[in-house]
Amino acid sequence: MNLSILLDHSPTSDPNRHLVRALLRIEGTVPEGDNRIPLNLSVVLDRSGSMAGPKLHYAAEAAKQLLSHVYPDDITSVVTFESEVQVVAVAAPRKTQTTLSHLISLIGPGGMTNLSGGWLQGRTEVERNKAEEQSNRIILMTDGLANNGIVDPDQLAQLFSEARGQGVMTSTIGFGRDFDERLLETLADAGGGNTHYIEHPDQAPAVFKSELAELLTLSAQNLTAELRLEPGVELAAVHHSYPREDDNGTLRLRLGDLYASEPKEILISLRAVASGDAETPLASLEIRGDVLTDEGGVEERTISLPIAFSPSEGPVVHPEIRRTLVFLEAAAARKEALEDERSGRNELGATKLREAAGQVRYIADDDEGREEESDLMRMADHLEERTFSLPDAKYMSALSYGASRGKMSRKEILSRQIRENKNKEGD
Repeated sequence: MNLSILLDHSPTSDPNRHLVRALLRIEGTVPEGDNRIPLNLSVVLDRSGSMAGPKLHYAAEAAKQLLSHVYPDDITSVVTFESEVQVVAVAAPRKTQTTLSHLISLIGPGGMTNLSGGWLQGRTEVERNKAEEQSNRIILMTDGLANNGIVDPDQLAQLFSEARGQGVMTSTIGFGRDFDERLLETLADAGGGNTHYIEHPDQAPAVFKSELAELLTLSAQNLTAELRLEPGVELAAVHHSYPREDDNGTLRLRLGDLYASEPKEILISLRAVASGDAETPLASLEIRGDVLTDEGGVEERTISLPIAFSPSEGPVVHPEIRRTLVFLEAAAARKEALEDERSGRNELGATKLREAAGQVRYIADDDEGREEESDLMRMADHLEERTFSLPDAKYMSALSYGASRGKMSRKEILSRQIRENKNKEGD
């Protein structure tokens, strides 16, 4: 686990007051040799009536693909739910599940959506073989609202949080236009995992592949960051949106698991009074996590890093910080525009998206930036023309959530622009 920091700072209208941005990057490494962390994984699939057709077909195919790429000694299980819950495969080493692919192919649609029942059974399967030195994970996929079993969002989040506290993490996958994206985001946060959105059924294999790729490069678990400010320093913003809590002046961010395939980033803005040539201390940062060792064990480690700057350097503009900031501001604009649309303020939401697009154009004049700008402008058009749809809302929410957690790579799976370009290339 390695920690680095980039700084960007400039004086405000008061030359003795400075705005300092710090981009913190935490990188993980995979243990050497054969000492990767074993998986203890339960795939929990919604097979309610609304999943009938391509959704269930692609979901089943994606599940088979995922389970074909785990290691022979990894523990896997499959649970389905509708009104009733069914264990398709009891938790066991993958090498012993010789008929699993065939059993998944036989999954058919049923009745209502007993999300809690399916998840609880998945938890039971994971807990049969739970161990600290494993990645104990539930992958929950649904296309609808929980309308059977436990349906209260707070009660569901509490269940997921309790499981996380006992070492069982949950990732959620929303499918189609009817699921509650805010609920699945909340449950993933409570469960310490990821959340994904599948707009088109054929995106399912890529989403499952992404989730598995992370699990196979797991470097540390239960990562937290604690920020303590020096006297007189103000926290202007935490631009990433990790779950957070304030504890007697200490800001604690829950970062989840760390994967070698995707570093964690935290962008913060601080205000400080400073003058002269002396280096000015701003804050101290402490990163704590359960790190996988080369010997195959798990060891709690802490890395501390002071944050300081020298005003005598003059204004320092760091391109990578400005680029990260503009994409995070675009994510925030998407989230605000969604709230505006829900309140009937479509024009206001469209204005925010257009302003964000202009900033992206100014800072990131490359293929990624042009794609982001185009997407923001298209969503602004939909808001103004009153053609903004449920799929638009879920698409915007997924892009905003992923970017605000530093998961920019998810855009390659979800992006409508990339999808359109690939379709044109295939014509």
